[in-house]
Amino acid sequence: MVARETGRRQLGPGASVGSLDFIVDGMLFPRRQSRTEHGLTRLARHRVRADWDSQVRRLEDPAQVDHAIPSEREVFTYISPTMARILRRIASVSTAAGEHRGFVLLFGPTGCGKTTIAKTFAWLANQPLTEIAFSGDTSLSDFYRSVEVVRTSGGGQSTVTVPGPAVEAMLHGKRLLINEINMVPADVLVIFSQAMDTGRLVISGTERGNVEIEVHRDFGIIGTANPNYVGTIDIGRAMERRFGRGVGYIEMTFIPPDEEAAAIVAEFGRTPPFAEYGVELEPALAGRIARLAAELRADPQVGAVITNRLSTRALLHWLGLSALTGQSLAGLAERALLTTLPDEARDRAARTIGARLGDLVVAGKAAIADLGVTWPVLTGARTTAVDAATRPRRVLHAAPRSSAPVLHAIDFERRFPDGTRVLVGEPFHRIDGRRYGIGVRLRVYDRENRQVRDRDRIEEVERALRDEGVNVPHRIGRRPRRAEILPCLTPSSIRNLAIAEAALHMGRPVFLAGPTGCGKSSLARTLAYLRNRSLVEFSLTGETAKGDLTASRRLVDGVTRWTTQAFLEALDRGDVVLINDYNMAYPDVHSLINGLFDKGASFTLPDGTRFTTHPSAWVIATGALEGPGVKPLNEAVENRFGAIVDVRYPPPAEEIAILGHVSPRLAPGPVLTNAIQLVDFCRRVAAGEVDSALVSGLSRAGQEALRQAARGAALSTAELVAIARVSNDAAEFTARLRQGVLEGSSDLARRVLEPVLLQYGVG
Repeated sequence: MVARETGRRQLGPGASVGSLDFIVDGMLFPRRQSRTEHGLTRLARHRVRADWDSQVRRLEDPAQVDHAIPSEREVFTYISPTMARILRRIASVSTAAGEHRGFVLLFGPTGCGKTTIAKTFAWLANQPLTEIAFSGDTSLSDFYRSVEVVRTSGGGQSTVTVPGPAVEAMLHGKRLLINEINMVPADVLVIFSQAMDTGRLVISGTERGNVEIEVHRDFGIIGTANPNYVGTIDIGRAMERRFGRGVGYIEMTFIPPDEEAAAIVAEFGRTPPFAEYGVELEPALAGRIARLAAELRADPQVGAVITNRLSTRALLHWLGLSALTGQSLAGLAERALLTTLPDEARDRAARTIGARLGDLVVAGKAAIADLGVTWPVLTGARTTAVDAATRPRRVLHAAPRSSAPVLHAIDFERRFPDGTRVLVGEPFHRIDGRRYGIGVRLRVYDRENRQVRDRDRIEEVERALRDEGVNVPHRIGRRPRRAEILPCLTPSSIRNLAIAEAALHMGRPVFLAGPTGCGKSSLARTLAYLRNRSLVEFSLTGETAKGDLTASRRLVDGVTRWTTQAFLEALDRGDVVLINDYNMAYPDVHSLINGLFDKGASFTLPDGTRFTTHPSAWVIATGALEGPGVKPLNEAVENRFGAIVDVRYPPPAEEIAILGHVSPRLAPGPVLTNAIQLVDFCRRVAAGEVDSALVSGLSRAGQEALRQAARGAALSTAELVAIARVSNDAAEFTARLRQGVLEGSSDLARRVLEPVLLQYGVG
């Protein structure tokens, strides 16, 4: 037993840490002591021939591994008694007697703290940690070893086997944190079996030949697994046995409400922007929320489906949204917390939350007024111009990172008849000592030789040059144009924008969920436009793989290089990243977001490089919750979103106001009102939300015919806006609407629609 040192830091009731040791759950454990050098003394008389390639002479500095120790911002600094018992089990397994030890599997629901508790142990033990995330398309080359083309000393090329981050962890004594370990097939996991059983590892085909190494004594594996989530599979009894039930196999769940409340108070105070502004959560309110969450998790009717949406992490998001927006907790639960639940579970949970909390709002909005996340206050069906939204008085965004392109010497000049002068140059990107051109950069001057900064005028110049054949790709990232954003703001859109921005200010991604054409992507572009942020936009498909978003191999001058994809480049620069149709990709692709939006905000690339998200990066995903090609969200990924905003078509009164804003020629009146009410009715029929009494008199065939007809007539807001833009008056709008509803309809649908159109005055 190590003697307890004095001068310790207390980490809540469950733990304390000193420079030499740490205590969890009353048990003392030693901390790993860092080394600054390997302790070898070079013999002056020993020489190596110039044509010898010596590994010994290139020994890595032992201090380098210390960079992999988790930082304090990645861990729990408040440790409750239940958390301490988990940490004690991890520490006991990791320091047990014997040559081979340190294999832990943390099994439990998302949001209960598995990944963070693993990092907390590494931080307490001063243990370097390599974190990798598994998914269904993970291959050995992603983390274990890969074959690369390299340049030899003579200038030629050859292939070598390169160890991945997992092998590097075995060699240098790092713990390997494997998130979502049950997302990868068992036949890939067996690669760890030999190292776990014998502590030895055979690597074939290296430039040193076929070699066997002994695994470092400090190496260990900490895996995290979620129970029966979308995309997960059984890790297999053989792998489970190596962790050992009763030893390294540790089941986790949510901590008791009183402990959870104290942990929420501590974590809330560390969350941006509350940490900077000194906003604290009232312990009594935290206790109230923790008890409510425990009640709903245990509910026999909805507990099984609501647990993931009421994790400890989700509770922090929920409380933070209320503090930033000033909206009630009950209202936010319906609009941003329970969005993905089945209707019955959502309604029951919303009723319970409303009854327990009423109009309760988390205090804090006044304290952070300097942040300027305020929006116009609109009531009824009023609209306002997008530019009427309040700009932030203070910008919290950190300075963007730059890949340091340089502007090449000006190559061309173009003069226009009105006196406008355009200089055409090109930025170059450095790769391996060479510069590669990445597109055109324009600098525009007016007739008085003043530089033009008005974006609309610059775009006019770009269009003119494009017509003349000058259309070379630019760097990724741009400010959205007016034509791409919402035509105006309404009470509904302002509420959704406020929720989304609040989650983003807490450093969390946002998911905008809703039917096609309701304005999800336009909401995201509007937020980037108003905050003057650079936007990079992507769309996912059923063929999107994780490598399409992270890094890929390519040959540069005959040598293999890992190149980060545009998604990571945008996150590295601190851009706003919009991912359309997010859940068109398969669930295992979504697991990428887990590491990028955990406390460490990092992701380990296949070459071992640790990528860290820029503090200013925003990720906004959009998607429908059902429909052709839509995949279910993995529950662990879903839980990482700070808000899943329920974006619906605007209420009829708002939609009429939007159309009037788009086209003032559409004077409000009965004709326009009837047309929008017809579309709204068809949307509700298509969604199965219409009162059953309205269709009870129809036969089954008649009800199906009504639904088919309604699906064709349920035009989106985007379609209505497009019709309004080209209509000269309400009569033309109605005629175009009728045409759009009937075109492409079956004969049966037409027979149903014709009398309905007449009934609503769209004849």
